[in-house]
Amino acid sequence: MDKVLLGKREARRWGLFLEELKKVSSVAVPFMAVAVSQYLLQAVPVMMAGHLGQLSLSAVAIATSFCNVTGFSLLLKLGFSVCLENVEGWKEEVKK
Repeated sequence: MDKVLLGKREARRWGLFLEELKKVSSVAVPFMAVAVSQYLLQAVPVMMAGHLGQLSLSAVAIATSFCNVTGFSLLLKLGFSVCLENVEGWKEEVKK
């Protein structure tokens, strides 16, 4: 029915689009799952601390925000640990 309405060329183009969408989604879905899991890894302790009281909730929220801004951004997102690994290699070469 679609081939009659769209024509052979458009139907083939639509089929190619769906094939490409399947390939891209097979790669993208695991990345999305990891991103959601990382967010939940930080959000769940904040929710649990909310049951303890208002002071605990505010302390955990401030600590989480501080770690996100300072520690995690330097260590994980900018590749600081990889940089240190390269520096150690350079030190060993200079010693020789």
